Amino acid sequence: MKKINDPISVFQYLEYRKFLRDWYDAAKATRASFSFRTFSKKAGFSSPNFLKLVMDGKRNLSEESLVKFALALKLNKQETEFFRNLVFFNQAKTHDQKDLYYHRLLQSKKYSQLKPIERNQYEYYSTWYHPAIRELAVSEGFDGSPASIATRLDPPVSVAQVERSLELLEELGFIEKIKDGKYRQQSTLVSTGAEVSSLVIFNYHKLLLDLCKQVMDHLPAARRDVSTLTLGVKKGRIPQLKKKLQEFRQDLLKLVAMDTSPEEVVQINIQLFPLTKAEEGP
Repeated sequence: MKKINDPISVFQYLEYRKFLRDWYDAAKATRASFSFRTFSKKAGFSSPNFLKLVMDGKRNLSEESLVKFALALKLNKQETEFFRNLVFFNQAKTHDQKDLYYHRLLQSKKYSQLKPIERNQYEYYSTWYHPAIRELAVSEGFDGSPASIATRLDPPVSVAQVERSLELLEELGFIEKIKDGKYRQQSTLVSTGAEVSSLVIFNYHKLLLDLCKQVMDHLPAARRDVSTLTLGVKKGRIPQLKKKLQEFRQDLLKLVAMDTSPEEVVQINIQLFPLTKAEEGP
């Protein structure tokens, strides 16, 4: 937990309202006479409690008002740009908008230095082959060279891409190098909070749907299984169907749990979504 005497850096935050609350607490601790009215006067707002309304989530910031905030917060140019992207990331209404501003946040050199794991996690879920390489790196067929992995992946991946992937997997703690240039798999979990995790996983799921369309063009039927069900169900059935799918995924994980030296890597995608609008009701 941040101490009240610690400097408040906007680069430490992924929620701008929390940054504002911590900044206000620090300012109040430094100068007892500091108030919401004081801030509004410095920022040029007529409303004496506008900062509190924003902190409490009752008001959003616009392009114009966030510039006033940056001046009152005494942010420099780099901090102001990060604060701007942070505001629009938190206030984004669509996934594409949120992804755009999160990508801009990751481009901040200062933020990447403070939160390297978040940039790595974003990169890990930015393409389909990082999880595949994580499995191939511990297979018996891997001779320690990135080229041996590159020749096995389909769709094709370059040796340079495999090299970067192995570096990324080591940085995340997913794999660990052992003798003869080979690796063993670690069970490290990476988490950056619900908002970011949901964003990167959503991106990854969209990516895999595109990959499925790509490989279906050339994979023979014996090497794939694609099937669909369109069902008419009663209200309340979707949670039950989701539970069945979750149990099925657990069964698959148990089935392959002992395959510590994989010979192939497969991707299993299961999609469940309604094709009708939810009816309003009690």
